[in-house]
Amino acid sequence: MTTPTSPVPLVPYYESAETPVDYKYYLFLLEKNSTLLITFLIAGITLASIYVSRLPDQYQTTAQILLERPRAGPQAVQPMLAPDIYEQDYYNTQKEIMLGTTVLRQVVDELKLQEYFHVRNVDDAVKATRGQLRVERLRNSRLFNISAAAGDPQFCVTLANAVARAYIRKNFEDLLYFSKELLAWLPQEGKEAMTIEDPFGKVKQISREELIKNLPSIQTDPTIRALAEKKSGLEAEMVTLLKQYREKHPLVVKTQASIRFLEESMEAERQRVIENLKQQAEGRLQVSNARIVEAADLPKGPSGPPRTKIAVTMVVVEMALVFLFIFLWDYFDDTVHSPDDLRRKGLVLPFLGPVPLIKGFDVPDEERFLVTHYHRRSQVAESFRYLRVSINFSAPAETLKNLVFTSSLPSEGKSFVAHNIAVSLAQDGNRTLLIDADLRKPVAQRVYRMENLTGLSNYLTSDIEFDTIVRETFIENLWVILSGPVSPNPSEILASKRMLQLLQSAREKFDRIIIDAPPLTGIGDSLVLGSITSHMVFVIRAGKTPVEIIRQSRDILEKAGIRIIGVILNEVDIEKERHKGYYRFYYQTYARYYAPKEEPEEKR
Repeated sequence: MTTPTSPVPLVPYYESAETPVDYKYYLFLLEKNSTLLITFLIAGITLASIYVSRLPDQYQTTAQILLERPRAGPQAVQPMLAPDIYEQDYYNTQKEIMLGTTVLRQVVDELKLQEYFHVRNVDDAVKATRGQLRVERLRNSRLFNISAAAGDPQFCVTLANAVARAYIRKNFEDLLYFSKELLAWLPQEGKEAMTIEDPFGKVKQISREELIKNLPSIQTDPTIRALAEKKSGLEAEMVTLLKQYREKHPLVVKTQASIRFLEESMEAERQRVIENLKQQAEGRLQVSNARIVEAADLPKGPSGPPRTKIAVTMVVVEMALVFLFIFLWDYFDDTVHSPDDLRRKGLVLPFLGPVPLIKGFDVPDEERFLVTHYHRRSQVAESFRYLRVSINFSAPAETLKNLVFTSSLPSEGKSFVAHNIAVSLAQDGNRTLLIDADLRKPVAQRVYRMENLTGLSNYLTSDIEFDTIVRETFIENLWVILSGPVSPNPSEILASKRMLQLLQSAREKFDRIIIDAPPLTGIGDSLVLGSITSHMVFVIRAGKTPVEIIRQSRDILEKAGIRIIGVILNEVDIEKERHKGYYRFYYQTYARYYAPKEEPEEKR
């Protein structure tokens, strides 16, 4: 099929290099949604303030204890059967003991905390008590702070002091290395084994005799040591005598009697040492390496909760979620809102310009479709004058004599754009013909208030003359061909030779020809018209048309050999989009200083 215009060379629409991340765009997103951000910020501050104001006051007090490591030496009471440990390990161990189950059980029993926390299980009461305590060692010192925090200041004092006292009792028991049960068992006869646990949790089996002999106090007692040395000397002498005499020899009998006497003396001395240990355990001799330095006092005022920190955290988290929502909403938004979106979303298409959303001034419905004629000084009218210039520079003049306007989907405003471009061309002094080639859903007869009895479909299906379907409008230099009666097979008649004849006749009589074609999706009429002219102007409605649909439409036109000479983004909300200041300044300045000062023509 021959074409009445020179084809525009096809070039790929794709970029060869990756586009760098535009960080300023994310700042623009925040500015664009500033109303939402301010609303949530105020709501967050208000709710956070109400929440923290209802939080109960928390009180905290501290009891301080001094802990000395057990002294080594013959007179010191040392841990039984426990290996030496480094000083740091010792203090870390004592810190854990302070919050251990043994100490806290004593506190729970002493203060009857099961009733206070309203729990039946002792372990639950211990767990609740531990949650209100904190133990810290002062750096490079032997001082420990036992802090208690609760809603009742008097309870804080009682709890902190009770834990300090319970730990000192536990420390004293560990220092003797015997529990009361073990000390009560020592004097009993028998050599049965007993299981004991040292302060570090190590379990051992030991008999009564072994236990007594291994007591540090027994091993270091000078009397017992002297008796043991004499016994050793007599036992050596006994070995020599038995080699010379019989067992009933007087010297042998005398030596045996001396050995028995020493053993009885040693046993008596051991019992004396044990009794001393029992007296210490019963409190008759108070010995401990821990003491209270400062008892907990009643706090002067509440120490918490940190209401400012909580409120700030709540507001920061809320705003972070709002930011995340804004970024995710933009990420999953599959529509084009601005010229920048074409590039960001991989739609590398030639861009002619935007058409602002009509707002800010009242436009009657009958005037909205021809806003370029009725409101010549508006931003919308100026945008079409800008588009007229962009189109004129997008391709050779001969190629642009026929312009087909289409879109991916219905209701994207391609008819609105086509009619206003035609008006703008007419206002520029061009004899302009507008052809309503949307034979399925025509609009020209309603816009120009004409009866759609004769039009394009009549010409394509009969032998009527070209001049009989061309009608002059009430706009100077603008003529229109209506669609005519609805045809059952629009694609077939648009592809006929009569359509080529119509365009040829139109080129001879008019300077510019604007063709309002149907949308691409699901309809082949636009492909037929595009194959005749070899190029199209593509209209996209901002914020409505999915990117994937636009991409499919582009691919369809590219496969058909139809060049998109430019994209027009319709209904762009300039106030909300990026570079809004530039567009507003340009349109207002041009309309104020350069637009022709003409009044709208009277409606006919």
